[in-house]
Amino acid sequence: MLAHAAHLTHAHVSITIAAGYLDEPPALPGLAHLLEHVLTTAPLTTSYNTSLLTWFAQHQGRLNAHTDDYVTDVHFSIPADSLETAALTVASQLATPTISSPTIRTEVAAIDAEWQARQHSSAMQRLSAIATLSDPQHIGAGCRHGNAQTLGHNTGLLYEALTTFHRDHYHGGRISIAIISPRAAEAMTRLIQRMATLFNSLPSNAPALAMTPRWGDLPRAKMVGTANAVELLWPLPTSISRHQFSALSDVADSLNQGYLVDQLADSIIDYHATAAPTGATDAFSLTLTGTAAQERLEVLADSLSERLAALLATAPIDHRPVWQPPAGTVQLVSAWFVYARQQALARRLAAHTATQQDFPNRARRQAPHWLVYSAPTTLTHAGDAAQLAATPKVQRWCGQYGVSDDFASLADTTWAACFIPNAMFLPAPLAAKRCARRGVICQHMQLAQGSWVITVGEGAAVAMQTLLKEANVNTAIAPQGLLAQRLLQRLTQLPATPAVWVSHATDADAVCHALADLASRIATRSVQTPSINESASTAIMRTLSLPGTPTQRWLLALVEQHHSAAFFQQARYDHHLGYVAAVRRGDGTPCSLGYVVQTSEDAEPVGEKLLSITDALWQTADDALQTPNSLELSLTPPETPLAALIIQWQSLLSGTDQPLHRLGQQSIDSQTLTDLLTQINTHGHWQTHWLDSAGHYLVND
Repeated sequence: MLAHAAHLTHAHVSITIAAGYLDEPPALPGLAHLLEHVLTTAPLTTSYNTSLLTWFAQHQGRLNAHTDDYVTDVHFSIPADSLETAALTVASQLATPTISSPTIRTEVAAIDAEWQARQHSSAMQRLSAIATLSDPQHIGAGCRHGNAQTLGHNTGLLYEALTTFHRDHYHGGRISIAIISPRAAEAMTRLIQRMATLFNSLPSNAPALAMTPRWGDLPRAKMVGTANAVELLWPLPTSISRHQFSALSDVADSLNQGYLVDQLADSIIDYHATAAPTGATDAFSLTLTGTAAQERLEVLADSLSERLAALLATAPIDHRPVWQPPAGTVQLVSAWFVYARQQALARRLAAHTATQQDFPNRARRQAPHWLVYSAPTTLTHAGDAAQLAATPKVQRWCGQYGVSDDFASLADTTWAACFIPNAMFLPAPLAAKRCARRGVICQHMQLAQGSWVITVGEGAAVAMQTLLKEANVNTAIAPQGLLAQRLLQRLTQLPATPAVWVSHATDADAVCHALADLASRIATRSVQTPSINESASTAIMRTLSLPGTPTQRWLLALVEQHHSAAFFQQARYDHHLGYVAAVRRGDGTPCSLGYVVQTSEDAEPVGEKLLSITDALWQTADDALQTPNSLELSLTPPETPLAALIIQWQSLLSGTDQPLHRLGQQSIDSQTLTDLLTQINTHGHWQTHWLDSAGHYLVND
């Protein structure tokens, strides 16, 4: 699959293998996940000390991998000039990897640490419930992710199993390659052909692509989640065409643009439709957040069943000549990778030879499978329980601030953005979907330091006023993501007062007034959120802060680039500090750099090792940054108009008018670099941050 986007500076590539959790041998749940880890961390055949992960960190790129039910993919982004080298390097490693016992042992430990960090998350609880719905005899009912117990400690057995699994599944008959880049289609086609020749042809005894039906007769299952929700799942037939699958994706997109709003009860807060969701890729999913009467759910289920049955009873023709990301896409790269996975799955769904009753009859006879997320609470709105605060002062920005330099289309676009510090923004039920139906994109982000919301499109300011009028805020901020992710959110300092950014000054007063009114109604009573039974762990981050001059911001971007691979290697593998090990940057005035790990071990020794690693990295920073080509920094500018707005909005909130990608290449010669590194001792501010699974946060200077 190819897509051409002339404005990109980076190429995005996905290599997808039609093999996943549900292809594993029953005795080794997690084997497909382990192979994914081994392939990305094993030494390259051309370099004993370099893995795919470290190679990309060294070449200003990013690589990750994902194992799902029926597909596994390795996806990466790289500066366009390095596309060919990177693509052939990854394809070669996937086709003919070096699998060694030390790598296997290390990655079993890494998967176990990942399992410990995620096992009580809502996503893992959802997978457990889906497994309950599946046929109990099917492998999907077991441990899909894998851990030290399911994979065992017999390295020899794992080596044989990994080798066999790779031989049976990682061959030309199961490989799909997807590239989006600024290069011409002819050049990308030739590159894909070269990549394909690296894989062996289809073995004569390779397992068939056919997927085993995995749905039993249980009508529903219950699980504990982080909010009230119900997920309806429509099992797909064993065989559908790729065009039919594309049509299913189109139905999901249309539903997500607000077309279900009028059919839902007022108690439904939000919903999301997905074709082939993770954990149930052989199904169509509709997740409803909130509560609804059983009768309303059954009416909705019958209506959608008829629509899906009619779609799958025909063979729609795919007329789309080019790929279009879903409306409101912020990251083009992630949307492309999801699309690549879905197309690989569609290929596999279309390859079936097994027979099954046609979908229309099944849909009319059998209700969809349901997942009910039972939580004993609802969002508390600020009313009589709220103590009115004084009307706060609101800081404002008006105008484009150069975003039309990123995308000319923004010159004629209307938008409004609001930030509320130290509180959680609680939008009215289905607010974003109502905006979408009016053609207004609505994005909402919850951070450790507060909430922001942005509306884009004709009528964005009016939509924002409506959002603010109908919403509430609360001082209880619900934790989201891994501990390390929550800690990294603190890298960028955000305002202590509410803030507004609008494209047109004529809208500023009305939006500021609406925001001030909302902020004055902050509830003094916390939102009661169910406790998350997280395993005991601690995230530790060491940060360096600088005043934030353009040159200092550029320096930290350089250091992030040069330290990422070395820090990952030392923290993850040399010292075994935990599953998470990353260097991230907070850009603004001040600017900051963070080195973060997450561990379930005794946190004090881990903190000491973290300090020693970062100290050693900075002791060698002078030499490392002054090697040939070390001062070249490849930044990724925003790839969608919405991303350009969000990046500018975050820059304004962090105290600077210009995002780093619009500063232009800074002139940093060797002497300037030496002076900057020297100034770290006088202007740099080092801190260590601690956040544990109980929510305790501590900062040490």
